Amino acid sequence: MARLTLLATLPGEVDTRRGQRLGSPGVAALLSLVLPGLGQAWLGATRRGLIIATPIVLVLAAVLGYVAGGDRRTLLDTILKPGVIPMVLIAIVGIGAYHLLAIQDAYRLGLRNTTEGAWHGRRLRAFLSPLLVGALAVAIAGYGTLTVVGVKAYDAASAIFVKPDTGMVVPGASFEATPSPTSGPMPTGLTPPEPTPTPVPVPPWAADGRLDMLLIGSDAGPGRWELRTDTMIVLSVDVATARAVLIGIPRNLVNVPLPPESAKAFKDGLYPGLLNSLYVYAGGHPKDFPGSDEATRGFRALTGSIQELVGVPLDGVVVVNLTGFVDLIDAIKGLWIDVPFTLYDEHYPGPTGQITVYVPAGCQKLDGTEALEYARSRHSSDDYSRMARQQLVLKALARQIDPLALLPRVPKLLDVAKDNLWTTLPEGWIPDLAALAAKVEPSRIESFMVWPPTFPEDLDAAAIRRVRLTVRNYFQQPAPTAAPGPKATPKPCPRPKN
Repeated sequence: MARLTLLATLPGEVDTRRGQRLGSPGVAALLSLVLPGLGQAWLGATRRGLIIATPIVLVLAAVLGYVAGGDRRTLLDTILKPGVIPMVLIAIVGIGAYHLLAIQDAYRLGLRNTTEGAWHGRRLRAFLSPLLVGALAVAIAGYGTLTVVGVKAYDAASAIFVKPDTGMVVPGASFEATPSPTSGPMPTGLTPPEPTPTPVPVPPWAADGRLDMLLIGSDAGPGRWELRTDTMIVLSVDVATARAVLIGIPRNLVNVPLPPESAKAFKDGLYPGLLNSLYVYAGGHPKDFPGSDEATRGFRALTGSIQELVGVPLDGVVVVNLTGFVDLIDAIKGLWIDVPFTLYDEHYPGPTGQITVYVPAGCQKLDGTEALEYARSRHSSDDYSRMARQQLVLKALARQIDPLALLPRVPKLLDVAKDNLWTTLPEGWIPDLAALAAKVEPSRIESFMVWPPTFPEDLDAAAIRRVRLTVRNYFQQPAPTAAPGPKATPKPCPRPKN
């Protein structure tokens, strides 16, 4: 039977009789697990070890240099593109196969030396083979994990980013975007440092000096009918200052302006029903609302109407399935939140009937189900109190998420994202958006609600103009002064002692 010989033609292999070191084949295999070629060098085949190690060292140096170079936008742009991920997977599989062969080669070299030396080859082979198996198993597990994560990332990216040809787009507005009065130079990370001899391209979403993104909490995914949109929040960020505000849009607003493409459906272009019923209504009236099916008609009508109401162009929409919200909180091992007022609801709709929800005031750690109950409960209060609680939960979540701490849970989080999150944001925007997000201070995110008494539930022309002016000019007002004490820090509320 022909014996497998790896890299047999590589220069630098020294015959045992010429002085090659006798050593444990298993130890050599373990050393090449740490770094391909290290086991060969330990056995005395230094040149052989260097040749085997060089490709891996060059790859590691390139990756580390790429990351350390600070070009995080390009890195994100690379890893988030579904078309690039398969190439990364192929590279991982190739490097993994090379690593496995290097481990086997180190063991084979040590075993041959030992066999030609003073030890008994058969007994040594039987005793040390578990070390070889262990080294190979560790390498396979490591590269297998990377491959699984890569496949999950590809599936998640393919599902999360909804293409424009699906019809899930925000329709055109009746107004033109105008630069924000506070807009200035793009923050570091979005543009090269000054001075620059040529104009710097500005991301499309930042052309007006701000990011405006609609967040929708729903119970369905793209293409599903009967989407309930009880949670609607516009996240607005001033590009120059990274100042952020969550703008709560009540579900019970009446007479919200429709987008131009469907404004003729009702007199004066206003929807006479509750805002959260618009999605279903538009889906059932194809003559008045454009779209290829119920879902796209509802989505266009809802997002276009909110855009008309706030008076700023929506750069994108992010839809989160509320079931996925539960999974996200559970994946990060619970949410620490400083509850300002006790919540007691005896009529919360549970899976098998009404249940009682009780969340006392103070610092609490809620699991996913409890956090969702706290955010959605409305029977013991009103919709406006619920909006405030929802924003409180989002802020607590933003403060608590630690990317480094979440690394071990990436596979689980990718599954959650794939099944429960989708967005109209283009993939190519993500690196610049991530650069801006990194500058937003979670503990300083502000809140603004479109609710009484400042704004009536039954909107009229004057109220709509007031909403638009308030949203457009929000960042012209001075930012609230941060309160002293622990709440001014980005850390979660103090955990109670056991």
